[in-house]
Amino acid sequence: MVRGISTATVRRAAAVAIAGAAATALSACGASLGSQTEVKQSAIAGVNIDDGDIALRDLQVEFTSAEGYAAGDDAALRLWIGNEGETEISLESIETTAGTVTFVDPAAQAAEAMEAAREGASESPESDETTGESTEETSAPADGATSEAPAVDELDGEEAYEPIVIAPADYVRLDQGAESGSYFLIENLSEELRPGDTLDVVFHFADGTEVPASLPVGQALAPEEREYYEPEGEAEGH
Repeated sequence: MVRGISTATVRRAAAVAIAGAAATALSACGASLGSQTEVKQSAIAGVNIDDGDIALRDLQVEFTSAEGYAAGDDAALRLWIGNEGETEISLESIETTAGTVTFVDPAAQAAEAMEAAREGASESPESDETTGESTEETSAPADGATSEAPAVDELDGEEAYEPIVIAPADYVRLDQGAESGSYFLIENLSEELRPGDTLDVVFHFADGTEVPASLPVGQALAPEEREYYEPEGEAEGH
């Protein structure tokens, strides 16, 4: 006599079937993740890019207004550079055809301004207390010398700055939104740049690595205030 299949047996079979389906789904997801490119779109406005040990995060053009940037404006960039390797990496430059890329360091600028102010105060000539005239004598230039300042080398539109070094297992944040934060600035944009547009740049590292990227214009950190219609008085009949 053939016995019927018990309820417990049916439940166990259903559980095994569900577990098998879940495992198949997870393996399919893993295959999908493995096939993704190294350019990742994060939940925030910025773009993430991995290239070997170099991890670029939150790449974007800073948001200023809904109107964006007009041609001739300056646009700040925001990025994080992480080093996931065992040797230091150095960012030497950022290249773009949209304008001249410069490096802005507010802390260094403030220190230079203070140093210049101190040097100016120490070099001021002392005046004679009785006559009010300076007691220092002006020396004539030596033979063949000139009193004119030496000419400054032209940079031909390219601004030089020290390479940015990132130690192993470390990162650098370049963001003008951070307190006294240094950042890259694209000066004199060649054309307008509106929200929804992208800016093509190439990151050049000391080991010869070049990482191209399309940087989106960032979104506002806080939504703009909205005005809602409010009737002046209660409607008739209420």
